[in-house]
Amino acid sequence: MLINYLHKIKPSINIQYRQQDGKEHGINANHVPSGVDLVLLPDSGSADFAEHKKLRERGIDIIVLDHHEVENNQESKHAIVVNNQLSPKFDNNSFSGAGVTFKFLEALDDRLEVDYANTYLDLLALGIIGDSMLVSEKENRYYITKGLKRIKNPLVKEILKSQEYSTGGVVDITSISFFINPLFNAVVRSGSKEEKNQVFEALLGDGTEEVYYERGKKYEPLTTNTVRMMKRVRVRQNKLRDKGVEAIEEKIAEKNLLNNKILTVEVTNVLDPNLSGLVANRLAQSYKRPTLLVRWDDDNATLSGSARGYENGYIKDLKGYLDSMNQFIYLRGHPNAHGVKIIPNNLIEVNNMINKDLKNIELDTGSYDVDFEIDMKHLTKGFITTLNDYSDLWGKGVESPLLMIHSINVNKTAVLLQGKSKNVLKFAVNGIEFIKFGSSEEEYKSIVDVEEKKSRQVSINVIGKASMNTFRGQKTPQIMIEDFEVEEAEDKLLF
Repeated sequence: MLINYLHKIKPSINIQYRQQDGKEHGINANHVPSGVDLVLLPDSGSADFAEHKKLRERGIDIIVLDHHEVENNQESKHAIVVNNQLSPKFDNNSFSGAGVTFKFLEALDDRLEVDYANTYLDLLALGIIGDSMLVSEKENRYYITKGLKRIKNPLVKEILKSQEYSTGGVVDITSISFFINPLFNAVVRSGSKEEKNQVFEALLGDGTEEVYYERGKKYEPLTTNTVRMMKRVRVRQNKLRDKGVEAIEEKIAEKNLLNNKILTVEVTNVLDPNLSGLVANRLAQSYKRPTLLVRWDDDNATLSGSARGYENGYIKDLKGYLDSMNQFIYLRGHPNAHGVKIIPNNLIEVNNMINKDLKNIELDTGSYDVDFEIDMKHLTKGFITTLNDYSDLWGKGVESPLLMIHSINVNKTAVLLQGKSKNVLKFAVNGIEFIKFGSSEEEYKSIVDVEEKKSRQVSINVIGKASMNTFRGQKTPQIMIEDFEVEEAEDKLLF
């Protein structure tokens, strides 16, 4: 948004930009070359006070366009900081960095008496969704609705086209969250500098640029080439993620780390640093407890890494909970997704404090606030269809209704474990499909091997959300399983 806008208002402007190494925030003054007059920092930099001072001492102005919280609401003495968290005049604390940047562009529109900012509403919408901002905030909802109705960026249009099979041609918060933004995230985390630059150039382009596709021995649109590359990077990222998860789970078992109330793992030589947040989130969901993944810093005097909360668990604000212990050098980010830095001995003390504080709390079981509790015999296709009709509304803060469906009697032989990686659990009852992605052989066996197969049937209670599967024009009501429990069921005649 920012670079395209600046080029639009002043085509001759000389802009230099730097891609971070991995998924990083903030600025290092040493990376700013000589001859620069102004540094703009979107979505980062509010608390980089030392770097602000260094740049000002070199005669460089700094404008920060950020939405991250700052400890004690400190304000920079050497930079202009535009941050919705620091202003008592701005009510929307769930605005993304992309949103703050957009507001800056609107202010420039007013000053220059032009109307260019709205050109980038599509990128604004992707930014708000990608940062998991609350769609219950009316301002966020407004910009998402406007942006998704007018997709203009050539690269985003090409990604949507390439993902039509997965999205069913639907452009809403859910489809962007699951099929579009993950491609950008993968490149940010796992892409090389060349791959990141290519994505950036494609975002800045007008769709007419071409590059040579070596494998196809032909020239093709930059956007087409970039989308293919982004998918390749995501596959590469997921392989690294899965390898890292496997190694960490071995360490968890070896060191009995589940004896701790919050899962903390030192992953220095185990996991790619750029995947810390992604893997921490996976582990938090798997073990149903907050997770900290930390590694030794270069100076070997501190540990830093990523923390992810488990929102269905006891601790609803992990960052606030950890901050209350006054042991961390910093906790930066959002309540349940943030970076951490701490002295090793202090981390040991924190672990002891947490185990003592939560000794009577079970953290490996999730609790769910359900919207509907329904016996399977009362669940209808029409009800699922009605809920799915509102799918364009669902997002962070306005989640799809959560259903508790009990007494689902199903033949064990009808339960399938599918997919290339054998991680899709599936069965159907009364024309309604029940499906769980990211499942496992263990979960599958928990159904088909229950009670040593004394009965041909099982009764399953499911926590899930309504959906609709469209395949070759045929629509099938679905329940997307989030969790389930299995009971033995009496055999019944099925005719």
